Amino acid sequence: MIDLATLVFFAAATLFLLTFALGLLVQFRIVDTKPFRWLHHALFFAVFVSAGAAALVGFLSGAPYRWTLLPILVLFVVLPYVRAGTLGHAALACAALVFYTIGFLYAL
Repeated sequence: MIDLATLVFFAAATLFLLTFALGLLVQFRIVDTKPFRWLHHALFFAVFVSAGAAALVGFLSGAPYRWTLLPILVLFVVLPYVRAGTLGHAALACAALVFYTIGFLYAL
């Protein structure tokens, strides 16, 4: 059975992956979110909050993935200051993906 901390981490990682996928689809002009620009912002807020919740629960329970969430949170703080569609925005999102992957491996 999966403990609560791991479940919260998996939920946060899944939400991030969905937002990451949406970002890729928008970047490659497969999906146009201009009429729903608020959607990406709302999803990013949910991703940020879920990562914070996963970090909090992870540290309180001593979960093995907990340290990987700290750089993710730092990246999420910086991400809104880097213009969307730029290489820097993509690099920050990809770095977060790497840390989520490492956290996932620790959680197994």
